[in-house]
Amino acid sequence: MSTLSVTTEDATDIRMTRVFDAPRHLVKRAMTEPDLIRRWLGNSHSPISSIDVDLRVGGRYRYAFSLPNGGEFALTGVYLEISDDRVVHTEGMEGVPGEATVTTTLVESGGKTTMTVVMRFPSQEVRDGVLSTGMAEGASESYDNLAALVASL
Repeated sequence: MSTLSVTTEDATDIRMTRVFDAPRHLVKRAMTEPDLIRRWLGNSHSPISSIDVDLRVGGRYRYAFSLPNGGEFALTGVYLEISDDRVVHTEGMEGVPGEATVTTTLVESGGKTTMTVVMRFPSQEVRDGVLSTGMAEGASESYDNLAALVASL
């Protein structure tokens, strides 16, 4: 059972919140180091097939995922801000116009880390289109994987 909360309080935003039973530095490490990202990102319907991360302001990333029909899709973007408790980046799907700005904050309290991800899209139509893909369910499964990974680090 997932503990990911997904809300759409603003017309162009998706907000995801999850608490991890791990300190912030481990959660951030798992979310930014390619070898660790490969172990949790993706889900049973679209596992990660390749990853490229240049973790610096202005650096790019690309996550490619396999589809059940043998196809592939990729998420790409640029890092805009990186600190101990916050990462801001753009995110778009290759071949699809438009992109979101994604702000991830990590707040530690009592050895647990609350992650809040706010994805801001250019319009409500784009946001709703992303939600219609099953993104929330896929993210929930990925973050379940992340929870298991940080528990093992």
